Parts: sequence; structure tokens; C-alpha cells
Amino acid sequence: MNTELANRVTMLKTVSAYMEEKKTVWNSMAPLQTAMTDFDAELGRIDADAQEHEAPVGATADKADARDALEDVTFLMCEALSFVAHEADDNDLTALTRVSRTTLDRMSAEELSNRATSVLAKANAHKTELTQIQVTQANIDELSEALTEFNEAKTGPRTATAARAALTERLPNRVKAATDILRNRVDPLVNLFSRTDPDFVAGYQNARAIVDRAATHKTKATVAPPPTPQP
Repeated sequence: MNTELANRVTMLKTVSAYMEEKKTVWNSMAPLQTAMTDFDAELGRIDADAQEHEAPVGATADKADARDALEDVTFLMCEALSFVAHEADDNDLTALTRVSRTTLDRMSAEELSNRATSVLAKANAHKTELTQIQVTQANIDELSEALTEFNEAKTGPRTATAARAALTERLPNRVKAATDILRNRVDPLVNLFSRTDPDFVAGYQNARAIVDRAATHKTKATVAPPPTPQP
């Protein structure tokens, strides 16, 4: 949330708190009751969106963990299949499995997914030979599961970014809706109390003011150096 929007939200919350404090002054006016109910409901939606917007996103970390797991099991399966390839003099399989951990680490997400998919297919095709070097169905299943988890996780950051972008667009609209309630419904009704309770109206107007938080930070005074002693 940028500073300008945060300042406006602070104003909205200040108004809500002030009106709650002075409820005995205006509570008998039914239209103002309805307007404040609508306003506070919109403010609640703003709070919910703001909390979701500021919440840390774990999708990127999940993707990194899933990638590490896939690289590990893919490398080990390539080692096993490279032995099978050598024994069978299978040049295509040799080429597919000629990788190092560094090679896998440098691949893009799509390249890694495609390589792991090909390796999994070859592992399923050479189950008999792999069993002879103690590579079991459980090992093949581990590769399959790691590939599935990685493919699901690699779309996570894009999904999270899209959701965050939607919230970024929605928050200003929420704030505008709450402000419109004040401007069009609450402000005029509060002003009607200007003769019967001018202090209430003055306090409301103070609460309604938007304070620029960025401009309220005090600047440290510059301390002048001590004078140089005269000879």
C-alpha cells in the first residue's frame, strides 16, 4: 500500500473511531446510523484486503524447495540410467542422462521439467534393468511425485503475483467507496449538528483531515561543531 493510500485509510479509521466515541450524539438519527453501518462494513473489507495484500508470499520458497527435490532425484535416476545405457550401448539414453548436479541447477524451470519427464519415461521403460542395480519402483515413484510437485509449485509465484495485483487494484476502489460514503452521506448529516453541537462537528472535521505521514517525520537538527578556540 503506497503512502497516499495509507494516509487515506488512516483518516477513514480515525473517523470511524471518532464516530464510535461520539455515538450518543448522533445515534438517534436513523439515516446516519445506516450510513455509518455501511461505512464501517466497507472499512472492514479494506482491512481484510490490506492484511491479505501485506501477507508474505510463500510460493517462491515452495518452488525452490520443490526444485531442489526434483534436481536431486533426477540426478540419481540419471546416474542409474547412465549405467543401463552403457551396458546396452544405448547412445540416446547416454545423451539424455549425461548430466551433473550443476547442469540441472542451471536449467530453466521448463528445461528441468522436460528433462525429468524424459528421464521418468526411460525409468519406467527400463524397470527390469534398474531393479538389478537396486533402483526400485519406490525410487521411480519418488521421481514422479517430485516432478508433479515441481510442476505445481512453479506456477505458484505467477498465481500469487496475479492475486497480489488484483488486490492492488481493488484496494483503491475500496477506499474510494468508503470515502464516497463519507462525502455523500455522512458529511452532510454531521454538518446538521453544527448549531446543536458545534464541538462534535469540529472534532469530526479534524478526524476527516488527511494527515501526510511522510511529512510528519521530524528532521534531526544539525548539531553545529564547537567553535575553534582562538589563539
